[in-house]
Amino acid sequence: MEVLRNVSLSSEKDKWYWFDDKQFGFSVKSVKKSLTAERETSHPPNFIWCKWLPIKYNIMAWRGNLDRLPTRVNLRRKNVDIPSVLCPLYNDYEETVDHLFTTCSVALQVWSVFSVWCNIPLLFFFEFKDILESHKLIKSGKKAEKIIYRLGIIACWCIWKGRNDTIFNQRKCSSSDIIREFKSRGYAWVKNRTSCKYIIWADWCKYPLYML
Repeated sequence: MEVLRNVSLSSEKDKWYWFDDKQFGFSVKSVKKSLTAERETSHPPNFIWCKWLPIKYNIMAWRGNLDRLPTRVNLRRKNVDIPSVLCPLYNDYEETVDHLFTTCSVALQVWSVFSVWCNIPLLFFFEFKDILESHKLIKSGKKAEKIIYRLGIIACWCIWKGRNDTIFNQRKCSSSDIIREFKSRGYAWVKNRTSCKYIIWADWCKYPLYML
């Protein structure tokens, strides 16, 4: 009865309302706005989606930015019964999103080669979000920034894929395997999804921005 006292009735037709946007109703934009508002202030306010990368690459990076990837630490937080929370690549530290992509020995080697390959200052990351901002170090124009940003996401995907192969396929992943894979995947997507249709594999392997 106490609950019903605060209910006011009217002759209007019943309607469903989306709590965060009563004026326009439910939308993906309003959901994104709501999720962004609840994120910690340490995260960047927006994630830039890349149209010429597969959607699974974007979703992986987006989830990494929100610390929503199923790393071992995150699984343990959800009370999933797992034998260990140590990083599966080296078993040296707990596997968090930030550790796997920024401070794991494999990731450090990947980003070191990435920096030399792209002819940019040596990349040192502390959080996953730092990877998504690394393209800002490029001073060669917007097109170069876009390519570096996309290559960073591809590298993250290859690290995540290598981690999963180690766990589920018992196939030990090395930094050299990841490096070869992100170079080849990057070449395929840039060549087939951008205006850079005539890039050459040999030149790409030396420097991915040679055609700009």
